[in-house]
Amino acid sequence: MIKYKYDGELLFAKYYANKLKDTKAMEIIESGVVKNIEEAQYLSNYFWRMVDSAIEDEKQEIRLPWGESAEFWTEKLMYSISGYLERSGYEEAWENEADKQ
Repeated sequence: MIKYKYDGELLFAKYYANKLKDTKAMEIIESGVVKNIEEAQYLSNYFWRMVDSAIEDEKQEIRLPWGESAEFWTEKLMYSISGYLERSGYEEAWENEADKQ
């Protein structure tokens, strides 16, 4: 399972899954488990789309429903998601998506 160090990480990930209307990402986030390489790739891609959306929100000065910045939460999530994928044998899926950025 994806282990989050902070409760806000899960809230942040769900917030952007809802904002992006990404039901598949929401399913993976809520289950906390990646079942195969396709889901690992999807979650990795979702993470970077979430980052892009959070950057746009900050540029437009859209306030998040919690105090910390989007940068704070994306950094925390990066460690939680990439660490989980690495432990689960999907490090290559994460690296492939990260390399596209």
